[in-house]
Amino acid sequence: MDDRRLQHRHWIGLFAAALCVRALYALQISTSPLYALPPVDGKTYVQLAFILADGNWLGRGLGPYWQPPLYPYVLGLLKLTTTEYFFHAIRLLQILLGSLNCALIYVLATRWHDPRLGLGAASIAVVYGPLIFFDAEVLPATLATSLNLIGLLLLDRAMHQHKRLPFAVGGSVFGLAALTVASTLSFVAVAAAWIGWRKRAVAPAALFLLGTCLVIAPVSWRNYAIGKDAVLLSYNSGINFYIGNNADYEQTLHLRPGWEWDDLVGEPKAKGILASSQQSTYFWDKARSFITEQPLQYLGLQARKAGNFLHGDEVGRNQDIYYWRNYSTLLSALLWKAGIAFPFGLLAPFALLGLALSLRRGLTLEVLFVLVYSAGVIAFFPTARYRIPVLPLLIISAVYGGRWLYQRIQLRDQRPLWGGLALSVVVALWANAPGAPMQMEGDAEIHYNLGQAYAKQRRGEQAIAHFTRAVALDSTYWQAWLNLGSLSALQGNFQSAREIFERVAQAQPQRPEVWVNLAHTSMGLGQNKAAVDAYKRALSVDPRQPRIYAELWQLHFQRGEFSQAKEVLALAIEHYPRDREKLLRLFTEIRQRTAQ
Repeated sequence: MDDRRLQHRHWIGLFAAALCVRALYALQISTSPLYALPPVDGKTYVQLAFILADGNWLGRGLGPYWQPPLYPYVLGLLKLTTTEYFFHAIRLLQILLGSLNCALIYVLATRWHDPRLGLGAASIAVVYGPLIFFDAEVLPATLATSLNLIGLLLLDRAMHQHKRLPFAVGGSVFGLAALTVASTLSFVAVAAAWIGWRKRAVAPAALFLLGTCLVIAPVSWRNYAIGKDAVLLSYNSGINFYIGNNADYEQTLHLRPGWEWDDLVGEPKAKGILASSQQSTYFWDKARSFITEQPLQYLGLQARKAGNFLHGDEVGRNQDIYYWRNYSTLLSALLWKAGIAFPFGLLAPFALLGLALSLRRGLTLEVLFVLVYSAGVIAFFPTARYRIPVLPLLIISAVYGGRWLYQRIQLRDQRPLWGGLALSVVVALWANAPGAPMQMEGDAEIHYNLGQAYAKQRRGEQAIAHFTRAVALDSTYWQAWLNLGSLSALQGNFQSAREIFERVAQAQPQRPEVWVNLAHTSMGLGQNKAAVDAYKRALSVDPRQPRIYAELWQLHFQRGEFSQAKEVLALAIEHYPRDREKLLRLFTEIRQRTAQ
């Protein structure tokens, strides 16, 4: 059998093996309520996908894109063609892409090294726990990885041809990758310079950049023409850079979705900065101020983030990855911490050795991507999700480094062997240094997410159980308290709900929804005077709440307090002067309805 035919069989076999493994994992986690109700970023991607699939493909009325848009557009197309099986379709697409990634690892490793190394690297990728995990998450990591690998393959081929058009094709694929995960742009910029240097010509580099720009240009046009603002891709770059570059890094990195996150995002608006591009600039400026005013602390933070990038711990972003082992025996076997933070704690030492060995051959495309992409992740903040697109190349480097050590041992080549072992041992000690425990019982945030999911499924008892667990783990998780109170009220436990809302109101008096909930439970207890007071507190916090005016009018009319209702009407007109006639009609309608 010739080599090409054998490699073709390897390619198919790896794809099939990866598909089976990922399909098994997707089947196992389908029992989780989060499978069809993804939290945080997954939720925002799905929400945008639904808007697009409803026919608003340009996103009219949404402003510039908050996140890079390619992934929600892909989801939107899936939603258009699948309804009942939408979340199964997402997993099917992503496990196909994840399986393709394993095959692409084989192809790239074979081109850069040899088929045996390619087979070893791709086989590791087939059973690599974090890759399997993210292939089944409603997140863009898998799509970005596929596009980056395809782009690397096209660029590598272009570098070995005498034609220039392939550079534009490769650049366009990296443009699609940037529309999925914007950090790819840092590689595009450096790669263009590298192409010009290696080819000793400007044209190939210019065509590579042109390919990227032609793909990105329609999104930039859409943001300007439809979103009414000059935003290149999306405007979340500023806040993401600030999260990873400020004096309170740990606090901002672990901000919870919901109130805490909204408070941070809302800072520019609270200061009168309304344009999306200016809001992003606001956070870029805050980060730059930290860098210039505290340069030593900034440098120390970068070193710390670089160390975190190399650590074996799979740091979740908004949810604990290790908790998902509860749903999957497969993931339990492929992702764990017990002395070794498996698998990255085992991979990292050999990957760094492989990179160091590859550098002896010069600045190759393989090394360039790893260094530039990793630096881009570290410049913002390293978590497991953002490390995923560079993992395929780290796996290739790890197999290369491991094989080199094995060969040195066989050859009894002592001097380089000891140097390689020393580097590997140092990195291994760091990568497997004690970190956070796996927390298989879950942290407060995962229980909050589960509570939200069960509540949407109208499974009140399970939702209450998880919200109760969340506040037991963190007594200051006020949004979990609020949801717990709301569910208690829905079950008719008004006194318990009132006590919860009073507790939250004392800690978070600036939240109008807390006072509204307190008003509702007060009415449930027949304490209408207390309800009026709670409504007024809500309006004092945020007077631009049309629903509260209507509810307060109705309550005043029920209590026969016409003059007080007119005072609330005057306040509503003061804040909505253009809607005076509409408010007067609504006021009269509620009065008449209440009198009947």
